[in-house]
Amino acid sequence: MRDSAAVQELRTDRILLRGWQPEDEPAMARINRNPEVARYLNRPLDEHGVCTFFDAMVSHWEHYGYGPWALESLEPDTRGHFLGFAGLASVPSFMAGAGPGPELGWRLDRTAWGRGLATEAAVAARDDAFVRLGLAELISIIHPENHRSQRVAIKLGMRRALSIENLVLGRDVDVWRLAAEERPAPARRP
Repeated sequence: MRDSAAVQELRTDRILLRGWQPEDEPAMARINRNPEVARYLNRPLDEHGVCTFFDAMVSHWEHYGYGPWALESLEPDTRGHFLGFAGLASVPSFMAGAGPGPELGWRLDRTAWGRGLATEAAVAARDDAFVRLGLAELISIIHPENHRSQRVAIKLGMRRALSIENLVLGRDVDVWRLAAEERPAPARRP
């Protein structure tokens, strides 16, 4: 893996992907407590999970040198609002059959859905993983009924590769894959 210390943030037209800040903790907890947001997660997010989520995000960056980016709006009407996260995480041990990972994931506040923000942030995180980190492959683990995340994965160039049992949920989930050489060419800006 290439040096991961060089980039502190990424920017898209509408989103700042940045490191986690203490004020993100209550906003992310609120997002994680939303039943609609949590509906298709790969594990139930109980109150303990909600309360330890922020520390897990920060620790992942400290341990691996990469992780899920905190997302902040750059749009004029919502500039500075915390949107959620997108980025890389290690594959949970209870889903080792998914492959070595890392997993590209995203989770946005319900108010941010339906505007392409998840795709925009995930594309930036995907490109950073392949270009800066030099990763050969990414996976995403997606609940088979989560059609919104499936659409994001398709837009990222991913394809459904296999189905594995999620022992925590007691059901199968889909593993989507994308190899670096299969990555769609970045869109050209006018």
